[in-house]
Amino acid sequence: MKTIFYTFIAILIFGIMAMSFTDKTNPKTSILIQSDDSKISSLSLSQSATIISNRLKDFSSEKFEIMIIPEKNQIQVTLMNDQDLKTIENLMIQKGTLAFYETYNHKSLAELLKGDDHLFSLFTTVTANKSSAEIGCTSSMEVEKINDYLNTLGLDQKCKFAWSQHFDGSEVCLYALKTNGDKAALLSGADIESVTSNQDKASKNNEIDIRFKESSVELWAKVTKRNINNAIAIVLDNNVIATPIVRSEITGGHSTITGSYTQTEVRYIAAIGNNGELPLHFKILK
Repeated sequence: MKTIFYTFIAILIFGIMAMSFTDKTNPKTSILIQSDDSKISSLSLSQSATIISNRLKDFSSEKFEIMIIPEKNQIQVTLMNDQDLKTIENLMIQKGTLAFYETYNHKSLAELLKGDDHLFSLFTTVTANKSSAEIGCTSSMEVEKINDYLNTLGLDQKCKFAWSQHFDGSEVCLYALKTNGDKAALLSGADIESVTSNQDKASKNNEIDIRFKESSVELWAKVTKRNINNAIAIVLDNNVIATPIVRSEITGGHSTITGSYTQTEVRYIAAIGNNGELPLHFKILK
């Protein structure tokens, strides 16, 4: 009887150890997203799944599985290992609309406002560099209040305001983009040939390399020529992700963007920019 009892205990302990070992070496997490768009087809779901899959492959070498659930307009991604879930979720639902804008700096916006400094007083931090495209920065909790004030300015035909994409959840910064009436964005994601992330071997700075299609090279050269020493805003889904200063005319269609980016940020931007827009809007199902 004791032998049977001890054998049972041994099997139980072994089973617990096996379960613990399996959980630690092969954790799986599933993320489920759903589209509520009015027009959803099997083709649009399939295209969305392909774009999401390519984004995840570009972002990380970690393995994952992706499954379409057509009867519920859902897509499920199962991660094989521990990953940054918030970043993966964003990669799955970010629309991916890219646009390039000329910008007002602090000085030129003040002129557009005809000397009214009230806007600048609303920020926690205002850059001392009058040529910077960064108008001011504040906590995300203050964004709605500032947006309410921006709506009273009546600058829609000349200016479009956009906030920075806050990767780290800290303060956000406001930018003023030149719209020139109906002709808003200078170039869009459709003009991009490829986006890649790199790290400079000497400086160890993380970089974003953008190559434009042959049909857009001449336009990019004109844009950069007239914006030397000014910032071009790169906007993703109405959030500014970069404002590189143009130092010279770029004639070859190849631009390298440097800054205080983390490896996660440059990989994220490349994964989104290199794979086009999602044809549907999605939300995370908790």
